[in-house]
Amino acid sequence: MQQFQHNHTSDLSATMAASSVSLSFVPATHSNDEQLEQLADCGLLDETSIELLKDMFEKQQYSLVLSIAKSMLKEAPNSIFLLNILGETAAILKRNEEAVDYYLALIDCDPVDGERLRKKAYLPNVHNNLSIALKDLGLLEEAEVHICAAINKKPRFALAYNTYGTILNDKADLKGAQENLLKAIALNPTDYIPYWNLQSTVTNLDQASEILEACLQQAPGFQKGVIALAGLRAFSGDSSHFNLLKNKGFADDPMMRSIQWVLSLPNLPEVHFNRWSIFDRAVEWAAPNRTLYEFGVWMGESFRYLMRSHTKGFGFDTFLGLPEAWRTVPAGAYTSFGRVPEIDGGEFVVGEFSDTLPSFFTVKRPKAGIMNFDADLYSSTLCALTNAISVIDKETVLIFDEFIVNADWEQDEYRALNEFCAKNNFSYDVLAVSLYTKQMVCKIRL
Repeated sequence: MQQFQHNHTSDLSATMAASSVSLSFVPATHSNDEQLEQLADCGLLDETSIELLKDMFEKQQYSLVLSIAKSMLKEAPNSIFLLNILGETAAILKRNEEAVDYYLALIDCDPVDGERLRKKAYLPNVHNNLSIALKDLGLLEEAEVHICAAINKKPRFALAYNTYGTILNDKADLKGAQENLLKAIALNPTDYIPYWNLQSTVTNLDQASEILEACLQQAPGFQKGVIALAGLRAFSGDSSHFNLLKNKGFADDPMMRSIQWVLSLPNLPEVHFNRWSIFDRAVEWAAPNRTLYEFGVWMGESFRYLMRSHTKGFGFDTFLGLPEAWRTVPAGAYTSFGRVPEIDGGEFVVGEFSDTLPSFFTVKRPKAGIMNFDADLYSSTLCALTNAISVIDKETVLIFDEFIVNADWEQDEYRALNEFCAKNNFSYDVLAVSLYTKQMVCKIRL
């Protein structure tokens, strides 16, 4: 996944200050878990309980906030405060399906007395946050509907333009993404986040470096930006800043380790900033008139884009999300809810790789032009490489979607590729990388 940055807009302070939801008055003098649990058990919601929930949220006690707010929602199902805090908390915990449900309920609900004006004021923020949750679920069309609603309700909403830019980037509309990110910057020039995301729309090191410099002018302590800029300068021949960061104790940072790996390669690969330019170059490097193979399809955006240059492609996925947890990402994430894409020329094999790939590749299959590995997991990637060996040759271009930058990236796709090559006495030449999208492109030397 690309390293987009977002700000979920929060209305908790405003809600707490103005809410008139008061099912009962409960005096309280301490903000603690036991007291909140008692409030939840009693089904009570007043200014005191609202303030206590807000305090718990600000202390990042998110699981407790969810538990208590859900209980309170039974007594006040149309509470703007409760629906909003539940949506924001679920989004922070990456429980995006839950977040979507709460935000949609807030948009559709008839507010309790005293909250009608509050709902109207909230709606731009709610649509923005809802669109982020939908985007993270891969539901890009729905995300675009809600971010447009946010902008229509609040035309000078800088954060919404940032969100819209990232949605359009995911839809391969780089021009539209750039236009919206520039609008976000024009409306709020001191916010570093749109600068970081703008980096993903450019095509060369100089442009990206200039944007990162502007980003760091707004946020000099933005560590990811500092390291990325040092890496781009190192790729351009000036390693002084990168070496300084290593000596200052940043050597173990995953992006630092990724940059070090790139610099250690015999030949410096091309550096890209979005997956679409990576895909375009992969098509140029691949042998023509061959078949596309993709392992991990999700909503089919990458497959659909690559099929513009292919007449036949095979995609492999359960379409139910990750079969096991991956680092901090839970099992079931990246689900398409069982929906299999319909893409001209595409044939999709549904099931876990260990069940489907052995039988699929017992039949002679056409050589691969491009193989896109987007299964994330070490086990799944190694399974795909091992079973698909018969369709790989020196002309095949392999793209790995989560190869570098992630925490412990050396134990994921990187490990799978290196073990596969060691077992078969292969090596590989790295053609392109992207710190922003975490991708790597290579060809195997048989």
